[in-house]
Order: sequence, then C-alpha cells, then structure tokens
Amino acid sequence: MNNTFNLKAMEDHIENVLKTAPRLLGNDAVNFFLDRFKQQNWMDTYPEAWQKRKVNNKKNQGRNLLIQSGRLRRSIRITNVSANTVTIGTDVPYAKAHNEGFKGVVQVKEYTRNRYSKQKLGTGKLSKNGKERMKTVQRISGSSTVKAHTMRMNLPRRQFMGQSAVLTQKLQRHLTAELMKGLR
Repeated sequence: MNNTFNLKAMEDHIENVLKTAPRLLGNDAVNFFLDRFKQQNWMDTYPEAWQKRKVNNKKNQGRNLLIQSGRLRRSIRITNVSANTVTIGTDVPYAKAHNEGFKGVVQVKEYTRNRYSKQKLGTGKLSKNGKERMKTVQRISGSSTVKAHTMRMNLPRRQFMGQSAVLTQKLQRHLTAELMKGLR
C-alpha cells in the first residue's frame, strides 16, 4: 500500500483553484441574486419576503414583483474579475432604488403620450362562408405632450443584491469542495 502524497500535484491543484475561484464564486453569487427574483424574497440569515404591490390591476396579475420587461434581472452580471476579487453589478439606473428602497420627489421630463385606436383590417384570407377574415390592429390616432413635472415616489425596499450570510456560507462550501477535489 502506497500512502505517499504528490505535493507538487496538490500545489498545482490549489493554484489552479485559486485562479478560477473568483469567476466560479462570482457565478454562484449571480445565480443567488437571480434566484431572489424567482423566490420574491431576500435571504440573509432568514428569508424576508418582498412587500406586495398596493395596486394590483389587470396588467400586473400573475406577474412577479420587479419584473415588467425583465431588463433589471437580465442586467445582473459579473462586472469585474481580478486575481482575488469579483464584482457583481448592474447598469440599470433604477436598480439601486428598488434594491435599497426610495422615498422622495422625482423630476419627470417632458414627453409625448400617444393615443391608440383599434382598426379592423382584412387578412386576404377567406373563411368557410366566403367572407374575408379580419384582424384587429392598434394604430396611433393622436398624441399629446405631457409637461415636465415632479412626482412623489415611495418604492419599498425589495433587496435582490448585497451581503448575505446564506450566500457567504454557500460560497465557502463551494470553495472548500473545489479544494478537496485535489486531495482525492
């Protein structure tokens, strides 16, 4: 029975793990932050559910919080990797307001609001009884200019990024598992 250790192989493995660790752990952190959108909560030492919407109109029914177009969720990524650090961030301007909450007055610039009307158009295809099939399309029927104004906003804190005890423990376990692979 041979119980010799190949120290050079172990040293090479540890060096390799330390080179790849920031990217590996960064990916774990990004996935943890993306899971917050699915779970609708923040997880530090225990789960903190996000505050529900006050107005629940038709367009919001069944839709998760903080997701309208998906831009915020898609923007979470690794922004910088160095030898021993990784930075995760987003370039969406409203991310900080949602992550930390915001209460205050906002300046709204002048913009144009379109009015739409529905119109029936023929498709060129005939139905069984010989009539042309119709489809309804929306067309811009006019527009108006909304003047610049101020607006009060009160966004509740719905944290999806930051320091977390659960994330730290997860990253420690992953790093330990990667280091232990070389000892087998």
